Amino acid sequence: MRRFIATGAAVILTAASSFSQAESVDAQGLRQAQGELLLQLEQLRQETQALRGLMEELSFQLQEMSQDQKQRYLDLDERLGELVRVQRDAQTAVSTAGGAPAPVVIGGTVSTASESNAPSVSDQDAYNQAFELIRAREFDQALNAMANFIQTYPDSPLVLDARFWRGQVFDVQGQDANAIEEFRNLTQLAPDYRRILQVKVKLGKLLVKNQDLQGGRAILQEVINQAPESVEAGLAQRELEAIN
Repeated sequence: MRRFIATGAAVILTAASSFSQAESVDAQGLRQAQGELLLQLEQLRQETQALRGLMEELSFQLQEMSQDQKQRYLDLDERLGELVRVQRDAQTAVSTAGGAPAPVVIGGTVSTASESNAPSVSDQDAYNQAFELIRAREFDQALNAMANFIQTYPDSPLVLDARFWRGQVFDVQGQDANAIEEFRNLTQLAPDYRRILQVKVKLGKLLVKNQDLQGGRAILQEVINQAPESVEAGLAQRELEAIN
């Protein structure tokens, strides 16, 4: 009887031990599975953060590209809309000067005015005709037409605009030296010109492009000091940051 009881107890202990071992194995497997799950969750969290950072960077780049495209559009719109603005705010005057002036050099272009181009129309109409050549992308003819306009109507309020657009055309054509000369002359002849800030930004960029870093930095900084809240000041600051 005692042997039977001992045998039964041994069986019970063996079963309990087996159950305990099985329970221990299950708990260990569960902990291992939980650990692997936590590891996967941490990896997903890190990957999500990385993707979020990438999306923010791409969003910033797209915003920068959008701003740059917007500025280019505004610049193009400013150029193409010049005719309309000039017709609205410029005064119309007729020059009665006669005679045939001698050939002169304006911004690298030799222009001769003779009796054939003596004033026969208003300065506004002559300017409009010259500007139409720019809009038609007839740049060489436009340069000559603007030069003739400057000589024929030296007292016209549109002379400064003509010089400005000659500088712009030289810039578009890659004639940096002539563009620099035209823009520099404008800063000296008309420091109060309504587009003087734009002229200085253009001049500063061209000087930097042509390795005159000191001169370029100086004039870009001048724009910032002169009108720190202007759009041109923002453009100048961006150019200075690009140089540095």
